[in-house]
Amino acid sequence: MDEEADFTRLFQEHYESVLRYAWRRVGPTDAPDIANETFRVAWEKHREIPPDRPLPWLYGTARNLIRNLIKKERRREGLLALHDVDDIGDHAVAVAARQAALTALNSLNDSDRELVLLVAWEGLDLREAAQVAGCSRAAAAMRLHRARRRLEQSLTDRSQHQPQFGESAI
Repeated sequence: MDEEADFTRLFQEHYESVLRYAWRRVGPTDAPDIANETFRVAWEKHREIPPDRPLPWLYGTARNLIRNLIKKERRREGLLALHDVDDIGDHAVAVAARQAALTALNSLNDSDRELVLLVAWEGLDLREAAQVAGCSRAAAAMRLHRARRRLEQSLTDRSQHQPQFGESAI
């Protein structure tokens, strides 16, 4: 196959995954731009993309583009609240559980949260997640283990200090 056909296949197979990856991190407004820019970079650097496992490379590129976007927005606006989860309007148990999980997730530092999301949301194995995160597999394994423990502790602490559904908060 020629380079253009290879790239077309890469784009068709992975564009939606990269778009979803970006959407979960920056929302629907910026996600298409991140996905498009990721594939522009992929076109320019197509020889660097591992042919057998291109998705971690694409996620890593998207991650770098997202970081750049966030830095740019922080400079321009002075403040960026991508992961603001303080607004709880629904009292349903499922919403409260989701809120607790998001709050716990947001209590992690950016790099640990990204590692958890790469494994949990993107379905990458530890080797692939380490590649995207820019660390060794061993470092990723340790960071992921510690992040999961912190998440569990955060959820446990939160459930012990929150009134149960139907109980008064007073």
